[in-house]
Amino acid sequence: MKRAALAAMVAAALVACGDPDPSPPTPQDLAEIDVSPDHTITVDESGFDPGALEVEAGEVIQLVNQGDDPHSFTAADQEFDTGRMLPGEETTLVLTEPDEITFFDAEDPDHEGSLVVRAQ
Repeated sequence: MKRAALAAMVAAALVACGDPDPSPPTPQDLAEIDVSPDHTITVDESGFDPGALEVEAGEVIQLVNQGDDPHSFTAADQEFDTGRMLPGEETTLVLTEPDEITFFDAEDPDHEGSLVVRAQ
């Protein structure tokens, strides 16, 4: 019985240590985050350029629709999905875990690319 009470007290103390409602980052916090791209992948009606890319975990990848039609960057195993991107739209992607990822254009599934994410 005493062990159960002690375990409950330890569990309650650990729960109290966490912030159940963390505050959002401040403008200063966001200004200090470097999101300048280390790599760029474009897509257009011809496919992805480059079609294969090797990056280090944590590097910023800019994804750009340079085509005249909507396109997407959709990972086959759902690691990421930009959804439908209109011409000229861009977004950034940061992958933090080593992996080999095949991705395609949901608007034209014949277009396929690959990313190799190396450990830092």
